[in-house]
Amino acid sequence: MTRERVTAAVAMLAAVGMLRTGWLHFVSEPLNDFRRERIDPRYAPAKALLPSTGEIGYVSDEPVATRPESVETTAVGTRLFEQAQYALAPLVLRYGDDRAPFVLANLADPANLAAIARARQLVVVAEPFPGTAVLRPR
Repeated sequence: MTRERVTAAVAMLAAVGMLRTGWLHFVSEPLNDFRRERIDPRYAPAKALLPSTGEIGYVSDEPVATRPESVETTAVGTRLFEQAQYALAPLVLRYGDDRAPFVLANLADPANLAAIARARQLVVVAEPFPGTAVLRPR
C-alpha cells in the first residue's frame, strides 16, 4: 500500500465522518426533537409588573415536584414553575406562598384563574398574558 492510497483512505474516512455528523446534526436530530416553545413572550409582560429582585409567591393549577419521586407525575406543573423561575430571575418564586405581597399565578388552563384566586383569597392585579397573572392577597 502506497502513501498516496493511505492518505486517500484517511481523507475518505474523514469525509464520511463529517457527512455523518452533518446528517445527524442538521437532519436526523431536528426531525426527532420536539420544538420547544419560547418562554419569553409568556413571562415578559408579567415581569414588567413585578419587582426586579426579592421573593414573590407562586401558585398554579398544576402541582410542582417537591420530592424526587413526584417528578414524573407533576411534569407539566414542574415545567411551568422552572420556566417561570428562569424567565423571572433574579426574582425568587416561593411555591405555594399566597401571602406574599405579589403572587404569580402560572396556569396550564387560563380558565382556572378565577377559581384559584377565590380559593386562595387573592385579588387579580393583572393578567398580562393568558395563563399568567399577577395577584395580591386580599
